[in-house]
Amino acid sequence: MEEVFDYIVIGAGSAGGTLAARLSESAEHRVLLLEGGASHKDLLVSMPSGWGQMINSPRYSWGHETEPEPYAANRRISLPRGKRLGGSSSINGMIYVRGDRADFDSWAALGAKGWSYEELLPYFVRTEDQQCGEEEFAKPWHGRGGPLTANNLPQPHPVSLAMVQAAIQAGMPACKDFNNGHPDGAGLFQVNLKHGRRSSVASNAIEPAMRRSNLQERMQVLVTRIGLEGRRATSVHWKDGAGGRHSASARKEILLCAGALQSPQLLMLSGIGPAAHLREMGIDVNVDLRGVGANLQDHAIVPMSWRMRPGTPSLNRSLRGLGIGASLLRYLLTRRGAMAMPASEFAAWFSSDSSLPYNDIQIHGLPVSGDIEGYMQSGKNYRTEAFPGMTMAPYQVRPFSRGELRLRSGAPEELASVRMNFLHDERDRKALLHGVRMASRIAMQPALAGLVEAQTRPVPRLQSDDELLDWISMYMGSGHHASGSCRMGDAADVMTVVTPDLKVRGVAGLRVADASVMPHLVSGNTNAASVVIGDKAADLVLGLPPPAPMQWNGAGSGASALRTAAAAMA
Repeated sequence: MEEVFDYIVIGAGSAGGTLAARLSESAEHRVLLLEGGASHKDLLVSMPSGWGQMINSPRYSWGHETEPEPYAANRRISLPRGKRLGGSSSINGMIYVRGDRADFDSWAALGAKGWSYEELLPYFVRTEDQQCGEEEFAKPWHGRGGPLTANNLPQPHPVSLAMVQAAIQAGMPACKDFNNGHPDGAGLFQVNLKHGRRSSVASNAIEPAMRRSNLQERMQVLVTRIGLEGRRATSVHWKDGAGGRHSASARKEILLCAGALQSPQLLMLSGIGPAAHLREMGIDVNVDLRGVGANLQDHAIVPMSWRMRPGTPSLNRSLRGLGIGASLLRYLLTRRGAMAMPASEFAAWFSSDSSLPYNDIQIHGLPVSGDIEGYMQSGKNYRTEAFPGMTMAPYQVRPFSRGELRLRSGAPEELASVRMNFLHDERDRKALLHGVRMASRIAMQPALAGLVEAQTRPVPRLQSDDELLDWISMYMGSGHHASGSCRMGDAADVMTVVTPDLKVRGVAGLRVADASVMPHLVSGNTNAASVVIGDKAADLVLGLPPPAPMQWNGAGSGASALRTAAAAMA
């Protein structure tokens, strides 16, 4: 007999895992959580540097890639999406960034009423587990006890600290807290690490919730469609690993949280999407919804590298050859060293356009360099270089270019066709060029100049816009922040997929709650915002009032805080 639940959550990622945990807090709700991946209990998942091996491994990532991208030398670009409990929060770079106040105020202005910064700040506080007690991280702007750990780097690398000083020497303010509502200047990221291990939604929200008798989970399943009766979503159908077919019904609601690449695909497989495309795929049209799969966005990131002078401390040797074994042993014994490193330590936000109300460029930096050519251009595994090196990678935080996702067929096993259209808008190319030139300028400052032997990517002789854009086309990749493909907004807008309460237009009993609902990208990494989407979705579903509103007074971003941060960096 078909099982019946109150709520069925599809996808145990950052948003879905948070949502399922919240819904199951009350024993009166029977919740089913469906996840395509396996358990998060794995050394590569828990070991911070494991992210580099997981993002393109079929054991840990779904294997999405774009169609050939015109501004990336017609290369197909990898789009990692997590295939483990916890979704992409189990394979990501563990960076804790919320975004800019202007991002969320813009969401509200675009029709996502209730999603302004003032309204979302209490959710960011509630979902955070801040590990630092310093003034800049105190309440009311930060919180403890939430599912998302925010922690300072336990042992920042000397080269990362030199990057911070060099950026300040290049004219940027020092910034201690990039989550103060307006990330600005140079500093070190906070990260989702605790005791030398990844601290994710899987470990902090889903795993504790799985001990509740009213939450059932099914892992390593492939959801094939959402069943509708008329215009009401009533059931979910899936296959298990052996090909067996199963289904369950929802008394109240179905919550789709499969992410920006798989939520629109599943809607279309269920007959919800652009009618002409669905008919072309041989799928019966249940609801003609033009915006499904449109408005797709991602950050286009370009890694730049420098060869450091002999003897400069760098992690290249620790992540190459015999050094890998020594680093792994050190990690297993102490939870420290190269294997305890997140995807980035150095951070910088700055503007390429003074007319914008937010800083539109973000730089990631690490004390390591590698074979970008093999990784980007031929799909080989990333290998660190034999000499000491460092990397800085800029991207534009809110691209103007928009992509599109479409089905390849009506088979749920086949990944969708993705055209991200990176850099199609001239404004995006201009902004990224500014970011590349600023990173080169940072490397020339006194704090780094004595450590750097030569810039290796791009070589210094490439100076003109055309020369640099040609180089960018060969080296650009995804920032792993796909979003926007089921856009939230005003119901009167024909391209809106979900209304501000996350309900799918024209379908009762169905909501989407993940990064796909973002009207546009946030100014930085997307994981924290995705967790907030899941948390707010729980309140919307359960009819609960939002957390108490908070008044913004610029705490942490004033001159006093900058002076304190500068002194701490000295």
